Amino acid sequence: MSFFDKFQAGLEKIVGPFATMVAQSKHITALTEGFMLTMPVTLGVAIIAVLSNLPIPAWIDLLKDIGIYDLSQDVISLTLSLLAIYVVGAIGYSYTKNAGKNGMHGAVLCTASFIMLIPIQIFNNEAGIGIKTIALSYLGSDGIFVALVVGLVISSLYCWLMDKNLVLKLPEAVPPMVSQSLAPTFVSMIIFFVVFMVKYACTFTSYGDVFLLLTGVIGKPITAFGATPIAMIMVFTLMNLFWFFGIHPNTILMCYLPILSMTGPANTEAFLNGETLPYLAISIVGTVLQIGGAGNTFGLCIATFFAKSEKYKALRKVVIPANLFNINEPILFGFPLMLNPIYFIPMVFSPLVSGFVVLALLPILDISINPTISMPWVTPGFVSVFFTGGISLLLIWLLGLAIHFIMYLPFFMMDDRKELQAERKYQEESEAVEQVNEIKEVSEKTVVS
Repeated sequence: MSFFDKFQAGLEKIVGPFATMVAQSKHITALTEGFMLTMPVTLGVAIIAVLSNLPIPAWIDLLKDIGIYDLSQDVISLTLSLLAIYVVGAIGYSYTKNAGKNGMHGAVLCTASFIMLIPIQIFNNEAGIGIKTIALSYLGSDGIFVALVVGLVISSLYCWLMDKNLVLKLPEAVPPMVSQSLAPTFVSMIIFFVVFMVKYACTFTSYGDVFLLLTGVIGKPITAFGATPIAMIMVFTLMNLFWFFGIHPNTILMCYLPILSMTGPANTEAFLNGETLPYLAISIVGTVLQIGGAGNTFGLCIATFFAKSEKYKALRKVVIPANLFNINEPILFGFPLMLNPIYFIPMVFSPLVSGFVVLALLPILDISINPTISMPWVTPGFVSVFFTGGISLLLIWLLGLAIHFIMYLPFFMMDDRKELQAERKYQEESEAVEQVNEIKEVSEKTVVS
């Protein structure tokens, strides 16, 4: 058994059960699907965010003069900066739907419970009259962590109580729509009472509310550890290691997603308030960790321009157009890359090298980004980074691409040379067979004559 066979067997023995557990977890699935369900919001407002924040001073001045700029920033604030309110409902819907219950009930109860927990603030207007309002900051990045917890806990509690048959049963004469809406009445009462008691109990703590409690006790330590460039580099390297051995990288990404979900809204809110982005470094480093898809395969695509074998000349026409739009299945399975020892080093360690190179350059770089801009995942990388961070971020992206290309090139040339030798050997064998067939034909004709 070769080294790679032993390594693969050992890795599958260690991470196989973990990967299976994560893939089958209802809570992890709900988190993933919940964030996916919020994409219509993030992508739907993307065109407004892009057009209103193009890195062209003359364009921005024009929008300000006609009164569109401030209005567009308000729209962004009411969508991207209120992501927690969308996330909690989406997670509640996903979990209850997957559990075989009414998904809309889960979404509504989770959203209502989340809003119940938000503390009320009182402000005095110019007339000295107190005005009550909820803390809007908790609807954005400050409330993301609580939204995740509430979405999972309340939807789980709802499903558990419904399984206990705590359902309001109405006569058959009542229309189904009415009976289905009223069925969880008792369950709703129990859930809201529990939420009320949690909110009341938090008033006896030094934090005062559940947001400060959970964020201070749990959220901040997790974010401080995970929302750093080094942690992100390590996670993406681990993802590529899993993917090399055929274990989908989402196994790792789903566990890391809650941390990433906090950094985006925090950067957006700081940008809209004219403040320094708290997670600027992780946003910059993140641009070079997955260029072209998992494994940084766009660098390998460029290496195919040096192909001499007919196999890779033909594959080049397929993999480059797809990879340009972040679709890397053709190159992953066409070469293939997975379980191919030739490409183990560049595929697994490319985010480690490019990530640390960019991280080392951060102190001397002057890069600003616009986190309100969000584009579909199929948008070419150079387009996304240009609109997000202008020429400076595009140069960083190109640097990362160059690093990936340099890492892949020697291994590709080795692979290409092997394929070229195989093609020449096949061609020689084919020519030999043809010569033998020609000799046979001549001999047969001679015998006949």
